[in-house]
Amino acid sequence: MPNETKQKFLAELEARFGAIQKLDGSLSLYDVGKGAARIYIRYSKIHSRNQAFFGLRTDDLRKLEGRSSAICFLWDQQSEPLVVPYAEYDDVFHSITPARDGQFKAQVYLQASGTELYLAGAGRFNVEGRFGWRQLESLIDQSRLTESLKLSHSQVQTLLGSIGAAKGYHVWIPDNDRTRLDWSVAA
Repeated sequence: MPNETKQKFLAELEARFGAIQKLDGSLSLYDVGKGAARIYIRYSKIHSRNQAFFGLRTDDLRKLEGRSSAICFLWDQQSEPLVVPYAEYDDVFHSITPARDGQFKAQVYLQASGTELYLAGAGRFNVEGRFGWRQLESLIDQSRLTESLKLSHSQVQTLLGSIGAAKGYHVWIPDNDRTRLDWSVAA
């Protein structure tokens, strides 16, 4: 039986942003606004000490990378969704190791002094300012306003190489392509 809180959230999401589409291979990933954003929906009951527990699947998080995307944390009697932009935590997830079940363990602490997101292995993050539909509207609006770039093969190769180097990977580019790299796009 589908979770009532999640079903209400999905209905509101569709009412606000138009048709939503569940991504293949996931029960919790949705495409919103005709490709404008990707939303990963997680639900938990509120447990003792006013906390909620969530599992974030590694495979689902990978599908958020490089896109306008967010993780939406939901629980019962919540007035506004907690919307965490994935791009702000991408480096955090890459710096920690998931549990044996392939999930990152997360908790949300609801306190009078503010709301905190705890990621096992990374610590606590203040997310008090991340509540509300306005967070999703902003994410989707930014995505729609961004004009897609027209890049050549060499420019894409330069960007990929520079990103890999910045992340500390060993990058290999074929000898015959090295003279065509366009470093102006990586500045």
